[in-house]
Amino acid sequence: MSDNVIEATDHGIPVQYDEARTAAFCINEKGESRFVIAAKGFVVIVDPDTSQSSQMFFPEKYVEYPFASFSSNGLFYTGAGQLFMVLDPFRETFIFSQYIENGEDIIGFSFAEDDKGMVYFTTYPNVHVLSYCPKTNKITDFGSIEQTEKYPGSIAIDNKGWIYVGVGTERKNIIAFHPIDNKMKSFVAEEQRSKGVGFVYKGVDGYVYGHWDAIDLKNTYESDNWRMLHDGDAVPIQESARSLSPYSGQGFQKIHRNHAGTYLVEKYSLSEKYVIFKHSDGSKKKVQLDYQSNGADLSTLYVGPDHALYGTSMHPLQFYTFDFSKNEIHNFGPIDQGGGGNIAAYASQGTFMIGVAYAGGKLYEFDTEKPFHPEKNPKLLFEHQEIHRPRCALAHKDGVHIVWGGFPGYGMVGGGLGIYHVPTKTNTIIPHTDIIPNQSTFSLGQLASGLILAGTSIETPGGAMPKESEACLYLFNLEKRQVEDITQPIRGIQEISQIYIDKNDHAHCLTNESLYFVFDPQSKAVIYSEDFSKYGKMVRNGFVYDESRNRLLCLLSNAIVKISVNEEIAVKGVRLLSRTATSGIVLYNQRIYYGSGSHLCSIDAYE
Repeated sequence: MSDNVIEATDHGIPVQYDEARTAAFCINEKGESRFVIAAKGFVVIVDPDTSQSSQMFFPEKYVEYPFASFSSNGLFYTGAGQLFMVLDPFRETFIFSQYIENGEDIIGFSFAEDDKGMVYFTTYPNVHVLSYCPKTNKITDFGSIEQTEKYPGSIAIDNKGWIYVGVGTERKNIIAFHPIDNKMKSFVAEEQRSKGVGFVYKGVDGYVYGHWDAIDLKNTYESDNWRMLHDGDAVPIQESARSLSPYSGQGFQKIHRNHAGTYLVEKYSLSEKYVIFKHSDGSKKKVQLDYQSNGADLSTLYVGPDHALYGTSMHPLQFYTFDFSKNEIHNFGPIDQGGGGNIAAYASQGTFMIGVAYAGGKLYEFDTEKPFHPEKNPKLLFEHQEIHRPRCALAHKDGVHIVWGGFPGYGMVGGGLGIYHVPTKTNTIIPHTDIIPNQSTFSLGQLASGLILAGTSIETPGGAMPKESEACLYLFNLEKRQVEDITQPIRGIQEISQIYIDKNDHAHCLTNESLYFVFDPQSKAVIYSEDFSKYGKMVRNGFVYDESRNRLLCLLSNAIVKISVNEEIAVKGVRLLSRTATSGIVLYNQRIYYGSGSHLCSIDAYE
């Protein structure tokens, strides 16, 4: 090992569980059934008759998230990353898999089947439609059918060969496509393509139904304007006229063909390792699942007012602490309505620690003087779609406020700025139109004057198209609730991901492309810059200041960079990491703690 590499201590996996991403019942010619749950890198197959479960890893030990699945003729279809897969759960073997290299990030965002047994599926983010022939194993890519939207949440095929795809988030639509006749049409007029989602499904009666009233990708069955989609047309029908869907549930709890056999799943949780089956005779049984987990990836780490390390995992969200003195991890499990998200940022006032969480812009209050309890402490106080994906939080020097920001919900552009008043437990959201229109607040720091210096992002991870070209820094007066100045410090950057304000009121910033620069708010000038991309990718919450050595430590995916913050700003050393960093950062007793995938690691900061 190189002398410049720091050997990391592995403290273990805080959350050794996985999140279910999609599931389906598979029923063979004999009428036997298997319930298949797909997760990141593997499936769990459950026999409801014997209550036995088995785990199968994806072909070639490929590890990516699946998003949807489909069941037909006893086979289970899914995709993850660039890999399309067909599983025979009765033989417990993947009978076909193929990497699809068409430039797409996700293969298998939704699935459907035509009357001839051809399986169709979609992709993210360019909405390709592909078909798979089970008889020949041939895959055909029909190309992209949508120019702006990224999420093809549903697909269905009628008996005339028309393919219908529901898309949205920013500009809802249902697209009809006939691959043989080479015809395509849109059901939503251009001027009506507002925020929302088009939705389609093939009912158990064989007809295709749809609407474009869905507000998001989850709440898709709520509409007063259902259509029957047939032969390339959309005919309005009454709600009572539509057939049942072969899917039950929503989101990652959606199950294909849940009512097709002797059993149905009443409830299940991969992270809590159980399935509750209900037999057609009304009896129920709870089956414990047996699988091995590589652990859930860790989100931001934080030292609370009680000097303990806190964090959550991602997919599923479970809350854990690390005791520095005992070198012990304690996992408290799920928190109230945490679901599959994570707490992305924390800030503290007094003994209260505030965590802001994806998904849904959740604000949690931790009382560090009381015992932690899954449903009581931390307590969920608010949810705000205006900051659906939080990214930063700051405890103001006034001792009573916490300011937080992040990205908005699906199909939206520009995240709000949250202001939480700890004593009264009240929260105010200032819309992006009153801050920096069409941009989201991604990073926060505070100057000696009390003014807040914030960095923005022009990115839109919820599917909308960005409307700006450059990120900026802005000064915010909390007392007046207004922006006092806006600066674009470096041309062409998309995101100012991190900010640290030093004792000279200089702002140390890091972009999403690992460009480090120092900004002087007085002169509005960049007084130092250096490209850190040679040390790896930006790690969220990667700045920490060491007062004992007057060094700013910057954690990147492959290295720790030590920066002098005296009158002369200079890099004073770089040490490479033996384990890649994916989340940061806590400094305690001269040790740096960080997340490496699902593992909590630490290094000596100055060895």
